[in-house]
Amino acid sequence: MAVIEKIACTPTMGDYHILTDMLMERCLNYKTMLCPPMTKRTLELGARHSPDMICTPFKITLGNFIEAAEMGANVFVMPGAGCRLGFYDILQQQVLSDLGYECEMFPLFDYIPSVNRMFKAFNDANPDLTREDFDAVMDTVVRIALDMDELADFMRRNIAFEVSKGEYEKHYKAYLNSAKTVQSAAEAESIGAKYKEDQKAIKINKPDRPIRIGVIGEIYVVVESFSNCNLEKWLAEHGVEIIRPFDLSRMAVAIFTVDEQIEKSGGYVDYNIGSTANDAVAQAYEMITGGIDGIIHIKPSSCSPEITAMTILQNMSRDHDIPIMYLTFDTETSEAGFHTRLEAFHDMIVMKGLK
Repeated sequence: MAVIEKIACTPTMGDYHILTDMLMERCLNYKTMLCPPMTKRTLELGARHSPDMICTPFKITLGNFIEAAEMGANVFVMPGAGCRLGFYDILQQQVLSDLGYECEMFPLFDYIPSVNRMFKAFNDANPDLTREDFDAVMDTVVRIALDMDELADFMRRNIAFEVSKGEYEKHYKAYLNSAKTVQSAAEAESIGAKYKEDQKAIKINKPDRPIRIGVIGEIYVVVESFSNCNLEKWLAEHGVEIIRPFDLSRMAVAIFTVDEQIEKSGGYVDYNIGSTANDAVAQAYEMITGGIDGIIHIKPSSCSPEITAMTILQNMSRDHDIPIMYLTFDTETSEAGFHTRLEAFHDMIVMKGLK
């Protein structure tokens, strides 16, 4: 019987596929491929084959998987954790099987709470993988993840004010291309340090006190620009300093430190409200006490923890006189209507500052 080549694919979630690709290639010797660029078809496929009331990330990632399966992918890395998404790989595999695709799911985050469990999962798939080699790859991946998030955060805070438009994005993409080929954590750290230094040299024309808008919410729609109608791009084009503390680095800590997030909420939360919604409230409180002009809370449709967070954020908005806008995204979200609401929110903040 012919051996079927393993071709792994991760659903689109910002640029984090670089990390999972490195794990699959170096620990399992699998080939990897990118999901096709997301389009309206991706949304339609995902929605058509999903239960009606399931959350938007399920629909979008399923659409990713179907399009990737059409191109030959047969192993899907499902990075779900912290909420119902962590269980969706089972249902998505059944949907793909019903559609006639023979594939495996690799629920990566199921193993992350324990490095030993994670190594065992990789070692079961590749008995030739040693613990030493696995640890070396993990160290490299973690270093790249930390540097990716630090570079992206600096870019978000300054991209609206760059003198030469497009320079930050060009620099960030160059870093990602360099990071893909590093062979050790030490090399990754060296390259990251170089790009951070170069990034600081990019010329900007930033006012002493720009408009600052914070972005909080559910991790998938916060990180994946296609799912939030390119929210950050719109804000940058309108001269906003974007404060968005939630990324993979923070999530990796937040889902295991719920009590700490509750403590950082300023007394607005006294019990676990689910997933990373506790951290959304903590982030909002940090922003308000640290100086912010407005906050945008974004969530996918049917996200119960973030719906709970909204009622708490409304109290916070009232108590501190900080405007908070709530946006819900689904596969039918109209970009035109979304931009109209953003314009009104932005104008309100500008007028509030002129008083």
